[in-house]
Amino acid sequence: MTDHWCLSETALFQDLERERMEEISARVPLRSIWPGQTVRVPHETLEALYVVKRGHVRLFQVLEDGRTVTTAIAGPGSVFGHMALLGLRMGGTWCEAVAEGQLCVMSADDVRRLLLWDPRVAVRLIEQLGARITDLEERLTDTVGKNVPERTAATLCRLVEPLDPGHRPVAVRLTHEQLSRLTGTTRERTTRALGELARRRLVRPRRGTLLVLDRPGLSMFADRGRSGVWAV
Repeated sequence: MTDHWCLSETALFQDLERERMEEISARVPLRSIWPGQTVRVPHETLEALYVVKRGHVRLFQVLEDGRTVTTAIAGPGSVFGHMALLGLRMGGTWCEAVAEGQLCVMSADDVRRLLLWDPRVAVRLIEQLGARITDLEERLTDTVGKNVPERTAATLCRLVEPLDPGHRPVAVRLTHEQLSRLTGTTRERTTRALGELARRRLVRPRRGTLLVLDRPGLSMFADRGRSGVWAV
């Protein structure tokens, strides 16, 4: 039996019949990724739509002074890529794997077939792109209006949300250096921020791993600037 998990477990393709999923899955290569791997470099011309099956991919740009700005963190079920058919342009964006995982890589022909097969796929694609815009707006707001501990908490919330929709503790394989790049700050400030979150019993740092103990509390902490909760 063809492994069509990548399609069936992604909201973008959940309306497709099993036969359609198996047909397109036979054409879609599965690509393994590992932490720190460059998935795509800026101005690469090859058209491809990446579907995240497992893990997280960081999308970022490098400023003239060498600093990096994270524009998105694509988690399980998310899509990203460069494809004129969809109006997607990566431009100067780098794509780097945050953790070990897998991607399904779709060509323009694959995507065109899907859109012609079922217009519901196009609707869900619009929803995905709309969610990306919303996430980018939230990141911009976080950068301007939140301090480092709050941004750190918000980033951790984004990382754990796809892993477990419940309230159980969730382990995230992430070093302080990796987390600092995701939040756009230094490793030292990230370490201090994690210390504050640990004192509040929201997370428990371990070597190479962060254990999120209280996701609702972490979310409240991340939004305290807006809501006035956790005022100090």
